[in-house]
Amino acid sequence: MSQLELAPTIRTPRPDEVPQHKDILENIQRRHAANIVEGFTWQDNISHEQPFTFYCEINIDNSRLWHLFQSFFLQFPDEVYFIYGHKDDDTPICSPYKDKFEILNILSPHETELTQDGLLKFGIAFHTDDYFEEVFIMPAKYIQYWGVNPGPFLKLMQKFSLNRIDDLNFIDEFPLVTESLRIHNTNTSATDDLISYFNTIFHPKLKMDHGRPL
Repeated sequence: MSQLELAPTIRTPRPDEVPQHKDILENIQRRHAANIVEGFTWQDNISHEQPFTFYCEINIDNSRLWHLFQSFFLQFPDEVYFIYGHKDDDTPICSPYKDKFEILNILSPHETELTQDGLLKFGIAFHTDDYFEEVFIMPAKYIQYWGVNPGPFLKLMQKFSLNRIDDLNFIDEFPLVTESLRIHNTNTSATDDLISYFNTIFHPKLKMDHGRPL
């Protein structure tokens, strides 16, 4: 199976780019033998602390990431909230609930930044006392998904030819270099500028400092 197509901003460091520690160098070597391919993992929710049935992590080629995210989006309830933030922020920002198509129309012009900026994380969710569904794009540009109904999820995986792989690996399990998207594409917004733009739309009254709540 072919190795996963990564975002242009994300790569494994060369040995001369990292401290010459044995553990780090061995992890770089392990990455080259890792099973970083398209596919998904599966975990049943056995704690029942939150009202979801299963949790999955999904690798998909970066050029197909937006299409899959949109497909998840369309299966969600009519109103959702948007989650976004900088890679280094412990707690991302959550928008109020809005019509999902309104949110999608806001996000679509920024497809490149959302799918390729390795400093940006985002997702959508719907949460009640007895239902929790969320799709979240990690900074390393793979998907985390918390779901309730396995049927639609598995049909979506089949549509995208994604198979369950229990020993699947993810790129951020290993040393990682994250470059600015503007190095690769000057026609894109800087991470903090895009976060600030989302803040003006979703939290116009919230005081911010460089895109982060005060």
